[in-house]
Amino acid sequence: MTEHYLDNAATTEVSQTARAAMEEAIGVYGNPSSSHGKGAEAKRLLERARAEAADALGVRSGTRDRVIFTASGTEANCTAIIGSFRSKNRRRDGTETVIIGDGEHPSVANAARALENEGCRLIRVPTAGGKLDIGYLKDALGDCREVFCAAFMLVNNETGAIYSVKDAAAAVKERFPDAVVHCDAVQGLGRVRFTPGTLGVDTLAVSAHKIHAPRGAGALYISGEVIKRKNIAPILPGGGQEGGLRSGTENLISVAGFGAACRDLKKNFAAYREKTSALRKYLDERLAPLYEKGLKIKTPADAVPDIVNLTLPGIKSETMLNFLSGKGIYVSAGSACSAYSKKTSPALTAFGCAPEEIDSSVRVSLSHTNTEDDVAALADGLAEGMERLARIRT
Repeated sequence: MTEHYLDNAATTEVSQTARAAMEEAIGVYGNPSSSHGKGAEAKRLLERARAEAADALGVRSGTRDRVIFTASGTEANCTAIIGSFRSKNRRRDGTETVIIGDGEHPSVANAARALENEGCRLIRVPTAGGKLDIGYLKDALGDCREVFCAAFMLVNNETGAIYSVKDAAAAVKERFPDAVVHCDAVQGLGRVRFTPGTLGVDTLAVSAHKIHAPRGAGALYISGEVIKRKNIAPILPGGGQEGGLRSGTENLISVAGFGAACRDLKKNFAAYREKTSALRKYLDERLAPLYEKGLKIKTPADAVPDIVNLTLPGIKSETMLNFLSGKGIYVSAGSACSAYSKKTSPALTAFGCAPEEIDSSVRVSLSHTNTEDDVAALADGLAEGMERLARIRT
């Protein structure tokens, strides 16, 4: 059976470029923190990967800005949010505030909720229709005594919506210049052109396995100003690796693959975007007849072309996913990180979807590695599924 993988927002296939770098790293078994020759060899690979990741993010060399490696995008997000809280002696009387969008990834939403449980004030900015409500944010900022952190995702992992992080960051900085403004760019890397500077953020999280590198590696950009002010504290105490900000022996094999994928991404960004945009256009053409039969799209017109959220006409997501999977067609019902929670999607709720729509939503996420055959198989599978499953339902 031919397989058609269209769940690239969940994870991606490891590229040959990343595999080659990982195979090289497998043979370099020294600890990067060791002072002997084997350690130096491992350190060289580690720093090469760091430079490649920094280059892909547009981080200039020769500055105090840092890119540290983590085990995942989730850890990078938590380090920025919880680490900013722990960096100073904070009041726990509701005056210290953390701000997030109301459709954030669970790694951001749950980190902020944990701080709320510790006595912080938590403000959630509406994102109806896939737009950050900047007016709401400005009004909320005017009602705050102190904001230590604000976190906004760049690209929503369930709808593909691009959030106006630059405008949100500027609003926060105007009122609270010392606040740490964080961006979850896990779904943005490879889909949107950005640098931390163009977004105006202090910290920024990315993940290896979203860009055709292996699972087990993420990275956190930290600005020189945040380093200087000591506005980030480590959340993993230990041996002091990664400049004292993330202890634990680095996963050199995954990190090496991450760096190589970053290098590949920077070199081929335009070509990858052109390929994915063409596939999205073809997808829209193939799905057009299904829109007339009740299939609806819940993705903004100005979203990234890679992520498409579809609402099925009266068919539950899980039923359609099982049907498609049986044909070797793989999509999802939303965030892979929330697949086992059995909770209504906060991202789609924030977007403005009704509960019955959320219960019938599927997410298609493309990559430059996909083909028109993949898209055609999905369209045909959805058409057959809508006809057969609706007949069973009635």
